[in-house]
Order: sequence, then structure tokens, then C-alpha cells
Amino acid sequence: MRKVIDKKTACRAVVLLLALIAVLSIFPFRIWTKVDSFSAGGQRLDESEFVNTEYHVSQQFVTQYDRLSSIQIYVTDVEKGRYISATLMDKYYGELFYAYVDTNKFEIPGYVTIPIEYDVEVGEVYYLLLSGCRSRYHVAYESVESDSAYVGGLFRDGVDVPARHLAAIYNYRLPISRTLSLELIAGIVAVALIMYAVIGLYFRKRPDRNTLVTVRQALKVVANPIIAIFFGTLMVMVFPLRIFDMRVLDIVFYEIGLIISAGIAFYAVNHKTVRHKVGVSFWEGIDSGNKLRYILMMLSMAIAIWYACDYMNDLYDIYHTLSERRMLIWLLIFMIFTLTYKELLSICNILWLIGSVIYGVYYYHVNALADTEKEYDLHNLILKYGIIIVILGGILALNLIRLLVRFVMDVLSKDIQKKSAGYRLSPYGFVVLVFLASIVVMRNTRWWGVALAVTFTCLYIRVSVWKNREDFIKIVSGGLMMNFAISLVFSLLHRYFAGYVSGRFGFLFHTVTVTAEYFTFMGAVAAVLLTAKIVALPNHVGIKQVIKTAWKEIVLFGWIASYAIFTVSRTAYLAMGVCVLLVLIVTSARYKKQFFRMLLVMVVSVIVCFPGAFTLQRIIPAMVARPVLYAIDDTDEFIRGGAAWGSPNFMCVERFAGLFAGKILGVSVGDYDYPIDIYNYDPQTGDPYLDYYGNDYEGSDEQQQKYGFVTDYDRDELLAGIGITRAELGILMLTEEVNEYVDSSNIVDVLSNGRITIFRSYLKELNLTGHDEMGAELPNGEIAVHAHNTYIQVAYDHGVIVGALFILFIIGGIVCGVTYYKREKKEPLALMPFAVVLGFAVAGISEWVFMFSNPMTLALMFAIAPLLFQKKAK
Repeated sequence: MRKVIDKKTACRAVVLLLALIAVLSIFPFRIWTKVDSFSAGGQRLDESEFVNTEYHVSQQFVTQYDRLSSIQIYVTDVEKGRYISATLMDKYYGELFYAYVDTNKFEIPGYVTIPIEYDVEVGEVYYLLLSGCRSRYHVAYESVESDSAYVGGLFRDGVDVPARHLAAIYNYRLPISRTLSLELIAGIVAVALIMYAVIGLYFRKRPDRNTLVTVRQALKVVANPIIAIFFGTLMVMVFPLRIFDMRVLDIVFYEIGLIISAGIAFYAVNHKTVRHKVGVSFWEGIDSGNKLRYILMMLSMAIAIWYACDYMNDLYDIYHTLSERRMLIWLLIFMIFTLTYKELLSICNILWLIGSVIYGVYYYHVNALADTEKEYDLHNLILKYGIIIVILGGILALNLIRLLVRFVMDVLSKDIQKKSAGYRLSPYGFVVLVFLASIVVMRNTRWWGVALAVTFTCLYIRVSVWKNREDFIKIVSGGLMMNFAISLVFSLLHRYFAGYVSGRFGFLFHTVTVTAEYFTFMGAVAAVLLTAKIVALPNHVGIKQVIKTAWKEIVLFGWIASYAIFTVSRTAYLAMGVCVLLVLIVTSARYKKQFFRMLLVMVVSVIVCFPGAFTLQRIIPAMVARPVLYAIDDTDEFIRGGAAWGSPNFMCVERFAGLFAGKILGVSVGDYDYPIDIYNYDPQTGDPYLDYYGNDYEGSDEQQQKYGFVTDYDRDELLAGIGITRAELGILMLTEEVNEYVDSSNIVDVLSNGRITIFRSYLKELNLTGHDEMGAELPNGEIAVHAHNTYIQVAYDHGVIVGALFILFIIGGIVCGVTYYKREKKEPLALMPFAVVLGFAVAGISEWVFMFSNPMTLALMFAIAPLLFQKKAK
């Protein structure tokens, strides 16, 4: 950033950079799209069928492309009401997406567009189900043509309507054509070259203006207008356009969030670089020759944790295997980066690489499944990843063999003291190796323990001989934060902040429990980064200097804490809160009178960052409209497509406040005021104008039942501003339904959703040798798949002796983490191992978090590496 260049070079670099971004947006990102329409081509007939809440019409069709933009249906008449209810279903009749369409926006008779913007599988069967929404209307049919292969049967209330299909047009969103893409790319390149030449001519004629500037100054010129345009546009969309919400509270909150986010972005671009006359810099202390290698190591670690997160979302063994092997590949790449160029490019490695690649290709072609086999593509990917693991693992194995041979030769030559570089295995390192050996010996059919032990033993050996091991703690901290940054970008692009059904934001995961585990160790590491920056400043330094020095860490901690708050999870709050509190206590034990300053900065960081994080997570994914939904995902079907930016079923301020108050504080803030649809409901009374059939509400059966107990809520009531919505009913039913095995006489068991009962069931079955299969029988006969407690689970799986070693492993990590922090006073991040082990220990009380492909386990095993070795006494 401080590098000096002339203005001509800066201008040309900006032109080339913008041209590159424009080209990448066309290919490979393919952001620019077009809409292609398909119709079955039949003749529209005079006959039509009426549709209401009782009589439905469903049309089967086969998708031609992977993005269904919309479907247009021909409506001949709307007798009553004004809304059409449409449901997109898969071939198993699973409901994927709901939409209500206001017919008053269209000319009737005519085509009515149902906006969908939903990602589908090409060549699969889907159904469009039409029903009434306090309405009655007629849809037209078409005759069936001989070439209408992509349109299947038409059904009325499940009965086939022969020789007819719905008069409809299916619109697919596609990337622009290859020809147009090439033309646009050629145009961009031509414009860039012309501007490049013009810049050269200008400064050749005006050399006096070709003064020197820094890269940062050039960045400011480009970034500031982009930031202003981006956030300014969003603010206008919030108000006065009111695209995302109509309510005053949300509009004000979103505007505040955007102003804060814009302020952070502007400060990031325009702030003056601190020279660190006081304080500490994590990055400037690293030798410039190692920075690229360290960035690649951080990236490898971040991607490995990413695939561990994928593993947690997978439901089937085949997907677990894929995620696990991807994760292992990046762990091996991480270790390979610890090799010197001489070690990496040795004759043995080159010969191994050539031979293993040739044989790997041969082995793949011999063993790959044919495309006629079931799930052949997934099995072949697993095979391919296995071959890559063998190739990369072979490189490391050859290196370990050379290290072993060298060690033996040094012992025989009595030169081991000279070669040992002053480090030896610490007592805690011995405990770790014994524990890893124990889970291998007592594996009881579980091979993931063997993979974990072998992988991280290799890593620890590499760290022990690596000349840059003093920087390992910085690499691990950077890798964890880089994973959060990657995950945050993914979340902002692809994870809807839904208000229903549960309203608890899962971030990368399908359950907030796993999300709580993730933010526990991420929050702990972010707290260490922030406290290290604060305590490095003298006590008399004011808040302005703290912000200048630690603004990045303040924003990082604030965003991580904000996303932890989004989970509305007591587990997340308790685990992260305990970790952060103990980090503050341990830090303040060395740095006196710093506790309250650190606490104040953390609290302020959350208060400042929360509105921005909330606003951007609500707005950006809705605009991108490419949601990633998991197999277990309670995101409301009304917002699973990409066409409803302003849907009140997204999270809003009032909805979140109600969830937080009820779930965390245990208090009620009143009924949620769901936005009223003024065309279906009277804004004064909340009563609908029409009943479910489109008849007058006055005197209807629905009116008589309004104040009675009705369990069969129609999803039309999601438009209502009265009573309770279907989504809220679902939440009420879920929260009131207690598992049968829960001991209702034990308030702790009730609050923990039966954890105490599960613990007791597992403790009864503990033994010395462990169990081959997971699962303990509960009092009601159900099987608890896992213990919801890491310590009990390890003892159950591997035996109580291994369980005791595991407890010693964790307690030892906490104690040695504090000792390491006290000893390594020159390392500002020395508290990181303690923070991660502590986060693991706390999260393990209520969840099972120790497994090779669990992101918490990876963080733990990386973090303890500096604790395994200690300097020899002189």
C-alpha cells in the first residue's frame, strides 16, 4: 500500500483492474443473464376450470434449465377476491416454494406472472399447484401437442385431466449466450486498450502531471466512489423506495446500519496507516519473504475448516466421505507448505510425484464406475480425492522417513544435541501423544480416530522441525479468521435471514447448535486478537488511539459477536461469553487495570457493528437471490425463491426482538404485529373482507370460529395481521412439544431439552473398553444417537480410561495455555491456544464436538501445537 508509483502507472492499473472485473463478471462468474421462455405449444381452448381454496389444479412439468425465473398462467376470469396461491413442488410432492400473486396488477383475461426465481435440477419433474387465496378464479387449458415433452399431466384435485395441460409459459433465467459474452469481452478489452493508450499519450504530452503517488492514494480514488454508490443506492432502496420493508422501525434501523457500514468502509480505505510507535502489529512483525507462504497456509487451513463445516451439514455417508477427503487434502497442502524448497524438490519427491500421478491416472480409469451406475459421479469423486490424498501424503511420508533416518543417524553419531535446535517434547505433548495413541488402539471400528491421530502427529512433527515455528500461532489465528471471512462472504451472498419458521440464524449450518460451537472458538480467537491490541497500548492512551490501532480487530470481534447473537441460542451466548470473560481475566492478570477498558471496547464494538451486520445480512442475500438451503432447513417457503425482496417473512427488528426476549430473557414483549395486507384485511379490525372461498366474511363459518380454538390454520393466514400466523403456530407447537424422555420434574432437564436424561443413559453404559456402535437407550425406549456431551461420548466410544485421558488432555491444554501465555511475553497472540481449548471445553459440555471432521476439533488440534514443545534448559 505504501509503494510509490507514478500517476500514469496508477491510472493504467485501475483501467486494467476494472476491465478484469468486468470480464470476470461475464465469465466465469456469469452474472449477466437473460430470460428464455418455453411453452408447450398447444392451442388455448375455451374451456377452463375454476380454482378456489377447496378445488386445486396442478400441472406436471420437466425443467429444461437450472433456474426457473417465473411461470405465466392464463387466467380467464377472477370471480371473487384478487389473489392466486401458487406452490412449486418436487416430484415427491414436497413443497418447495409458495407465492401469492395479486391479479389486479395484470389485465384479465390474460397471462398472470408468478415470480419464482428458484434453482431447480435440470431434467427433473416438478409440479405447479394452483389454489385460491380468499378467491375464486378460472384458468385456461391448452390442447396437448405431440412435441410437448417438457409438460406432463394435468390434475384437478389429484384426478388426471386427459389430453389437456395448463395454458402456461415457463420462463428460465440463463447466462447470456457464448456469442454475446465473447462480443462483450472483446468490447471491454478494446475499450481498456484504447484507454490504456490514451493515458499514455496524455502523460507523454503532460509529463509535469505524471507525479508520484502511493498505491493507497490510487486505491482511494477508485474505492471511495464505489463505496458511495453502493451504500447510497442501498439507502435509497430502503427509503424512500421502501423496497425491503414498509415499517418505520425497520427503515430507520436499516438506514442506521448502512450508515455505520459505510463509515467502516470509508475508514478502511481512507485512514492513515499507524506506524505503531506504541502498540503491536501482527502482520508487520512477519518477515516479508514469508508473507506469501503464510497467506497460502492460512488459506489452506481456512478451506480445510470450510469442508469440515460442510461435513456437519451432510446427512448421508457418501457426502460425509466427500467432505472429509476434501478437508484432508487441504490439511496435507497446509503441511506441505512447511517444507523448504530443497525438501519439496528432492529427487525422491519428484520421482514419487511422477510415478504416483501416472499410476493414479491408470488406477482411476480402471476403478471408476460407469455412468450407468447409481451415484457414479459421487463415487468417482471419492476415488479421485483418495488418489490425490495418497499422492500428497506420499510426499509428506517420504519427508518423515528422511527425518527419521536423520534422527537415528544423529543419535548414533551422538550429535542429537546439536541437531535438536533447543526444543523437546513437553509433558503436555507427551499426554497428547498418549491420548492420540489410545483412540487408535481403542478405536472400536472407528477409523476417523486413526485418521485424526496420523494427520496431526505428522503435523506436529513438521512443526517441531520447521524453522519458522515461532510464527505458527500467527498462522493458526490468521487461518481461523480467514475462514470466518470466507464464511461471512458466503453467508452474505447465499444465506437468507429468515424470520420463519424458527427465526434463529444458522450462518453456515443447518442447526444453530453447530453454529454456536463455531462462534465459540471464533469469538474466543477474535477476543484474543482484540485484547492483544488493547493491552499493547499504554494505560493513558485514549479511545481515539485505541480505534486507530485496533479498528480491524474491533470490527472483527463486533461482527462475530453479532452473528452469534443472531442464533438466539443460549448455548452460543453462554459458551462464547464464558470464553471471552476468561480471556479478559487471564489477560488482566498480566496487564493490571485493563479489564474494564477491554470490556468496554468489546461492548461498544458489538453495539456499533450489530446494526450493520443485521442490515446487510437481511438485504444482500435477498438481492443476490441465490439462497443455499440445506436438507434440514426451516426457512419459510415463501422466501425460498428470489423474487420477494420486501417479504415480511424475512427477519425484521420487531420479530428478532420478540425472539430474543422470549428465548433468552424469558419475557414477552407482546404479540408480533404482522404486516396487514390491506387488500385482504380490514386494517382497523384485522378481519378479512372475504372468507376462504372468496365469499363475504360477514356471517361466514370462519367469522364464527375466529375466537374459538382452530388447529387447522390455512397458510393464507400468512397474509394476516391478526391472531397468529402459520409460521408462528409452528414455532408454538415446536416449543410446547417436549420430548417424551424429558424428566419434567427436573427443571434443568426441561431447559436443556432432555440433556440430563441423555447423560444418565450414557453414563449407565460406560465400561473400560468402549462400544462399537453409538447410541444409548433412553427411559422411554428411544435411542439417543449421541450423548450431547463430548466427555461422556469419548468415554462411551473408547472406554473410561480413554475418557479420563481425554479430560486430562483438555484440562492440561487449558493449564498449559495459561502457562504458555505467561512464559511467551514477546508473542502478542500467546493466549490463543488457551482461548481455543477453553472454547472447546465449554462447548463440549452440551454437545459432541470431538471428531476428525468437526471444525472445533480442527481448531483445537491446530491451536495446541505450540504447547507440545518447550525449549531445553541451557
